[in-house]
Amino acid sequence: MSKPIIEVKDYSYRYASTEELVLKNITFTVNEGDFVGVVGCNRAGKSTLCKSIVGILPFVSGGDWSGEIVIDGKSLNDTKGNGTTDVVGIVFQDAESQFTQQTVEDEIAFAMCNFGYERNQMRERVKFAAEACGLMGMLDRSPYHLSGGQQQRLAVASILALQPRVIILDESTSQLDPIGRDEIFRLVGELHRLGKTVIMVDHNIEKIADTVDKVVVLHEGELVAYDEPHIVFGNKNLLNEHFVRVPQVTDAAIALHDRLSIDGRLPITLQEATPIFALLTQGGV
Repeated sequence: MSKPIIEVKDYSYRYASTEELVLKNITFTVNEGDFVGVVGCNRAGKSTLCKSIVGILPFVSGGDWSGEIVIDGKSLNDTKGNGTTDVVGIVFQDAESQFTQQTVEDEIAFAMCNFGYERNQMRERVKFAAEACGLMGMLDRSPYHLSGGQQQRLAVASILALQPRVIILDESTSQLDPIGRDEIFRLVGELHRLGKTVIMVDHNIEKIADTVDKVVVLHEGELVAYDEPHIVFGNKNLLNEHFVRVPQVTDAAIALHDRLSIDGRLPITLQEATPIFALLTQGGV
């Protein structure tokens, strides 16, 4: 049985410059090995939640909070966020703004240098992360000469080299073209299959539905839903009330429900929907 690795307990947060709470009494648990998608409209609190999980908020950037977040059994209230990077790594939206080194190899090694890793261990970790992220042929290139998808893979590799058990991606595909977006989803899917716990914030509902095994829905700082994708995306009324759409194939299945033979849950991916919709063209319904 999987054990909890992230526990958010009645957590609320307010930025120092505002009076309104950005997160309001959030409670949920992520078990080790989960792949969690986080969705919600703008200003839902998604990035604030990610930064809180890694301890940037409130322990680096300040602000007011209540409740607690527990990482691998240790409350951030007690550790003040120290040691979080041993367990959780985060990749932000704009990968290029995070780069400081002249080559891909040096960029992957940079965080390990700061933490005082031995040179042999650093070489092993760089090779491991570069291979996992498909960057072995680019180690001597400048990070600024990579495509958008390659830059995001480099950002993931830089975190992966530290070998955290949890990887958070905060809208890391939002500035990418479809090819770059698919690269990142394939990469994090593979990392999840290798045993990493993944939390991914993304607006692409179709990709989230096709990839994750749990979905968090946030709206104006409140937790609206947290469950497996078929339950969350099968509740169109709830999602629409909070300005989140269901996958297109789910919407179509709802509209055609009287003509389709759907036994049980609605389809949320194209793979699930194809045999159901095929009956329409075959005259089966």
